[in-house]
Formats: sequence, C-alpha cells, structure tokens
Amino acid sequence: MAFPARTVLLVDDSPLARRVLARRLAAEGFSVREAPSAAAAREADGATLACAVLDLELADGDGAELAGALLARRASLPIAFFTAGAEPGVLDRARSRGPVFDKPDVAAVVAWAKRVAQPPPTK
Repeated sequence: MAFPARTVLLVDDSPLARRVLARRLAAEGFSVREAPSAAAAREADGATLACAVLDLELADGDGAELAGALLARRASLPIAFFTAGAEPGVLDRARSRGPVFDKPDVAAVVAWAKRVAQPPPTK
C-alpha cells in the first residue's frame, strides 16, 4: 500500500521559481505547500512536512532566519536553500542549517528532497 503524498514547504518570492520547482516536485509524488514570503511560511505546521526548501533572499526576511524559526518548532525538519545568491553571512548561516543549491539547479533540489523525505508515521 502506498503512503500519502509527502509534503514539501516551498518558500520563494519569485512566482516563476516556485512554479518550476513545485511542478518538478509534484511530478516526483510530492505535495507542495507554496509560500511567497517568510510570514506566510511561518504559518506552516512543521509536523506535516517532509522537508522545506527556502529561498535565501525574501522580501520580508532571509531564508536562514526563517529556517531558524522552523527548526525551533521542529528540530528534525530537513531544510535546504535554493538561491540565486546572497550575502556571505547569510550563506554561512544557511549552510549551517542545510545544503544550498544554486538557481536554476532544480534537479539537485528534487534529488535532495527525495533523499531526505520520509514516509509519514503510521498510526
């Protein structure tokens, strides 16, 4: 019996980047919860997520800071970053929390998600 779709939180303020990555993740069997901002992403229930993919430069914050907030609620949540570039300090903080993938390397992000996502616990 197959388990329900795994859910990825995808946070990027670029609609194009979200759309491209969301389609690829969905094609691999993931359910994707998209958020255009750090504020919207903070509403996500970490217990329902297989992993999170965060842009580093968001209009209302940075992905490394958002990762800290998500990890404070669920320390075991796998997090990766997908970025076109960021300041060195932000990159260093991000790398301490998960891998950083350069846009547009969607295939690497999808491969990472497939590797870290675990089936939901059975009841």
